[in-house]
Amino acid sequence: MGNMSIFSFQGELSASKSLLNRALVAKSYQPDLKIIGDSECDDVQLMRVGLADLIAGRKVECGHAGTVLRFLALRASRIPGVHILTGSERLFSRPQTELLPILGQLGAEAKLERNILRINSQGWRLIVDGLQINAQRSSQFASAVILNAWKLKFPLHFHMSRKMVSQGYLRMSLELVRKLGMHIEDNGSEFFIPANQQIMLRKYVIEPDLSSAFAVAAMAVVAGSARIHNFLPHSLQPDFLFIRILQDMGADIKISDNELQVMKTEKLNGININLEKCPDLLPILGVLCALAKTPSLIEGVGHAQFKESARVDKTKELLQIMGATVESQENSLYIKPGNSRLNAVNTVFFDVDQDHRMVMAATVAKWAGYLIQVGDVKAVSKSFPEFLKITGDMQ
Repeated sequence: MGNMSIFSFQGELSASKSLLNRALVAKSYQPDLKIIGDSECDDVQLMRVGLADLIAGRKVECGHAGTVLRFLALRASRIPGVHILTGSERLFSRPQTELLPILGQLGAEAKLERNILRINSQGWRLIVDGLQINAQRSSQFASAVILNAWKLKFPLHFHMSRKMVSQGYLRMSLELVRKLGMHIEDNGSEFFIPANQQIMLRKYVIEPDLSSAFAVAAMAVVAGSARIHNFLPHSLQPDFLFIRILQDMGADIKISDNELQVMKTEKLNGININLEKCPDLLPILGVLCALAKTPSLIEGVGHAQFKESARVDKTKELLQIMGATVESQENSLYIKPGNSRLNAVNTVFFDVDQDHRMVMAATVAKWAGYLIQVGDVKAVSKSFPEFLKITGDMQ
């Protein structure tokens, strides 16, 4: 076992990057909208700079951020002219081709190259009776349309594929625009937005990031304690599911007076859970399952393979380093805990493959006592740059 200090955290966490990036897109249609809450993570900074560059007619750099590319592709198509969005090869190797038919149905010409998306648009001109959106690999394609449907001169009617992933994030987008003032009708797969939707709210408060909160809570479960302030008992974010997950696993956790309190827990139970609506929880949850006393079944994980890394494979690799037996099916992981940390002698290097969530998961495993050297820890700045300072794992 590694010799780690006792983990302790008390304070607030940065604003949800998912909500903040959605609010920033909305703000680009109503500049006097005041957004309360901020984040220094890479994805939010790329969105801020990207929006400014887009409106100024400059090339947009998306880095590794799928959210930035998808949301700003639709934002660009609202502005007449030729737009160029660039990013890493890793970004363009992820599901992006679904953007092309969406943009085409809205009257724009779009072409995907190795690491470039070129868009030539005259503004949205609906050339079909009903827009069709394929959300089988990401719900962000639908969110991108919804977030950019402000101030349209025509009503927008669109259908989504019945098979959809990350539905929780689509519901989060819908709730956000409705709070801002958009009237939108939906039955789950069919949507209608009347013309001339205006942002009526003048101030929008962003919740703390719950993906980050799960990382801090998991650190506390395995190595110490955490008290997260300004933690709301309800949330728009799908990752709020982590509260029920920790409770079901027997973790010492409670919410009181808008504060989440988590204490080290010696015995965790295995769990059966479906993460289809919140795939970002997979790596850290996998680590906790590898520490549990009984096996776990995590379902709904297939689309996590298309994240910043082949995340299902990387999670399986990390859990095997921890001594767990992992059986993977197309859409599930069965995790049987092992006891390798009792016999560990040599430190094992773990390549996170540029994936911020794998940095957090491997760090939790390290604090649980496994001799793991976490590679490329700075990748965590994509979503949670404070994580390294909080855990003391600056390398």
